[in-house]
Amino acid sequence: MPNSGDNPDEDSTSEEEITALVPQRQFARNRLAERQQAILKQLHRRAPADSPSYPQLNAVWSQLSGEWSWLVLVPGEPGYSTADLARALAQTGTRLSVHLVEFTEAKDLDLDSSTRLIARLGISEGAGGGWTQHEEEFASSDYVRPVTKTIVALESPLANPLALPIALASDGVVLCVRRGHDRLASVRETIHAVGANRVICCVLFD
Repeated sequence: MPNSGDNPDEDSTSEEEITALVPQRQFARNRLAERQQAILKQLHRRAPADSPSYPQLNAVWSQLSGEWSWLVLVPGEPGYSTADLARALAQTGTRLSVHLVEFTEAKDLDLDSSTRLIARLGISEGAGGGWTQHEEEFASSDYVRPVTKTIVALESPLANPLALPIALASDGVVLCVRRGHDRLASVRETIHAVGANRVICCVLFD
């Protein structure tokens, strides 16, 4: 009499029953997690291999978790560039975000270059209205999240008035203040120029 274990039909049925005991939603979650990991690995590969890592900027990036397309980094006082900090923040964003984060330096601005930059990046929906982290304002079914985010190193509007329209057209301003170097009066003037309600956060560094 043949052994029941030798029956291929019974083996097939057992395997199907065992497989059916695994929740299908678990497979969906696993596939989603795998896709997310693949996206993050791809973003990591796009970052330059020799690009420096700034763990202290992780906290800054977490402050920028709202919906935005492009932000400007503005110095608290004229006479120095925020390009290095903006580039490092863009690299940090690339590592921590599923979005591609680009860096642009806006210096030696004239009327044409200022206008071209605003036209390229676009005037944000929140321009002039201050920063918001509430997604309810973007609840429209027609709204599409930006695929690419841009960090702009901007001149001081105190040194070049043509930087101000760019700051006002952006989604928000990150104020960069050098500890022990920038004068408090200049920092206050910068905040007054761009509008206190447009300052997302302040980065204090040496």
